[in-house]
Amino acid sequence: MTRNLQFQNKDLKMKTLSYASMLVLMLAAISAKADIVTVTTTGVVEQNQIHSGPLSLVHAGDATTMIFTVDSGNFVNSPNFPTRGYPISPASFGLNFPALSVGLQNPFPLGQTPYFSIRHNDPAVDGFMLTTNYDFQNGVPTDQTGAFGQFVDNYYVTYQHGTLPSLNVLDALGTYNYNGLTVFNWTLDDGPFNAMLIDFTQMTITPEPAGLAVLALGSLMLLRSRRSRRA
Repeated sequence: MTRNLQFQNKDLKMKTLSYASMLVLMLAAISAKADIVTVTTTGVVEQNQIHSGPLSLVHAGDATTMIFTVDSGNFVNSPNFPTRGYPISPASFGLNFPALSVGLQNPFPLGQTPYFSIRHNDPAVDGFMLTTNYDFQNGVPTDQTGAFGQFVDNYYVTYQHGTLPSLNVLDALGTYNYNGLTVFNWTLDDGPFNAMLIDFTQMTITPEPAGLAVLALGSLMLLRSRRSRRA
């Protein structure tokens, strides 16, 4: 009996170690991957001068949400200005109205990248912009076609310097509204024309909840360990 109990205890220890090892490996895999950050911006359509195509279904007063993700470990620092561009994950991008959702141009123009660019003391201001040139705000082309090519989502917000501590998007986590805001622009441009005006409400920058996956995994390991003890 004692010998059988020793074997059972040994088996339980082996299983516990096995679960603990799996947890350590999963945690290591999650830590090795850079944090994915979600950027969500809300607003209200102020004016729409698009009279044909899907975007003609958008009306003044419509709620608007723009959402996309970036990888905090994937960026390009400008050699000319205090700006840093984080490539936007194309599949994650959505400019959402009640009538439709607009994505990025697909395929994206050859040689170009859609960036979420951060400004820090550039000069004496901080801010964020959608752009294909991380130095300047010029917007990103969408999958909707206008009279002069693709409609461009031209979005940028500028805040007082001191709003951001660095160019690191992980240092920029939080909510941004009119506090400290100096300039904002949110338009859908058709060539040189602002075809749609959107009034900015707020922007939030949040990490994806990888921590929830860790907690769920830890709970699963604990449950299995308890079941093993009962057995």
